[in-house]
Amino acid sequence: MATKDVDLTTDWKQVTDGTQTVQIQPLNMTVWVRDSPIKPSTNAKGHPLRAEQWLGVTPPQQIWARTTGGTTTILVT
Repeated sequence: MATKDVDLTTDWKQVTDGTQTVQIQPLNMTVWVRDSPIKPSTNAKGHPLRAEQWLGVTPPQQIWARTTGGTTTILVT
């Protein structure tokens, strides 16, 4: 997979669909990530992934991500 920018807000956004192995890196703020086959509820918490940290994701994980406030970009490779 080529690297792509994914813009995040406080709304959960699906980052992986469970078929790919990827690396995720937030660029400038902590984001929450969660493994779920469906979109998490609005008030659902996630695992914190801090800026400049990397998260490796492998199938069958279906990762959703969001900010804790504001907007940011993550890199997905």
